[in-house]
Amino acid sequence: MKRILVCIGLTFILVACSNKFEDNTTNSDKNASTQISENKTLKINKFDVQNEELQATLNNIQTDYNYKKEQVEYYQQLINDLIKGYSDAQLKDLAIKLWDYELEINGITVPANGIVEIQENAIEISLIQRQSDYPILPTEIFIQGKISGDYIDHLKVNSNPSETYVTDGTVVTGIHHKFVDVEKGSTISFTITEELKKRLGLETNQITINKK
Repeated sequence: MKRILVCIGLTFILVACSNKFEDNTTNSDKNASTQISENKTLKINKFDVQNEELQATLNNIQTDYNYKKEQVEYYQQLINDLIKGYSDAQLKDLAIKLWDYELEINGITVPANGIVEIQENAIEISLIQRQSDYPILPTEIFIQGKISGDYIDHLKVNSNPSETYVTDGTVVTGIHHKFVDVEKGSTISFTITEELKKRLGLETNQITINKK
């Protein structure tokens, strides 16, 4: 009898402990679920704020774009009105101003007399063609401002370079003739056409590079 009572008592204790464990587990699950829900809400709110900020930025960009587009259209119309009375020669002169040519030796512009002194062992001759970022003239007029033919043909190197390569960008292109391990006292020379000479504002067609 005594043993039966002990067994019954242990059973009640085990049941009570089990119920308490289940209650704790249920509460823990509820707390975890609530936390997950709150985290989701915070994330959603954060994304909503970011979306509003991005939309505001987009609206500002669109407004700025529309304003600049109107400006371009206004000035384009203004230019068209101004050049209506221009002769073909005047239009070509205007187009020429929208194209720029540069002749450089190791990044330094060739002087008017065409004589360059260089101390570096590597020498690079660069002829660069740069067109206006904003061609304000009609295409058929704008293109007349280019130097005749292909600009790279307006330069002729009298000796064989170690390397020749071309750089090609949207508005800037260039041809580069590179000489390496040039000995002291050496001279490298090349010629340019009369047309390129005028474009560059040089006094001579003969360019001389002296390695010091």
